[in-house]
Amino acid sequence: MADWNGEIASREELRERKRRAALRVASRLFNEKGYHATSLDEIADRIGVTKTALFYYFRNKEELLFECIELSLDAGDRARMAEPDDAAALDRFRAFYLHFLTEAMRDGGSYTTKVNIRALPAAMQERVELRRNALRDHIAGLLETAVAEGSVRPLDCLATANYLVMAINWLVAHPGEFPTPSQDAEQEARTFLDQVLYGIATGAGGS
Repeated sequence: MADWNGEIASREELRERKRRAALRVASRLFNEKGYHATSLDEIADRIGVTKTALFYYFRNKEELLFECIELSLDAGDRARMAEPDDAAALDRFRAFYLHFLTEAMRDGGSYTTKVNIRALPAAMQERVELRRNALRDHIAGLLETAVAEGSVRPLDCLATANYLVMAINWLVAHPGEFPTPSQDAEQEARTFLDQVLYGIATGAGGS
């Protein structure tokens, strides 16, 4: 089929756009009402399609939740690629977490709480836990190196990394309090990152 020099989206591109739109709607409902209180009928109605049409993109409700959670984890994976390879650990952390925050605010997704994870089949739970733990361990590793370099005070790096992952969850769980894609998500992310890095006490520093 002719692609009109790329001006017309292909069938595959249109399908992916529709799938992503469905994920955004489902994520908002899961985050607002909880997984168990949200039905496929409600998701389909919010999108403006039939429930049967949803099955063209997702086999069942569990797969839909799984892919919503994957959106959040994908943002973290992309953030790892945004790190400057030759920079100090604190600068690498700053670049990583800023990118993670910005992507999470723009793309949405469902947060990786125990309640949501436990709603998934065992194989999906394992995949989500592995990916989530890999992101947590990556953050902890950056912080440990930054402590060794002297740019971060001594702290429990694993506990701090868990907090930082949960902070992403909170941001994704409350999308109404943060910018839409048409607003400056990166600026909001920088404000949040400043709070993480410098706290709120007088004399704690600034960016």
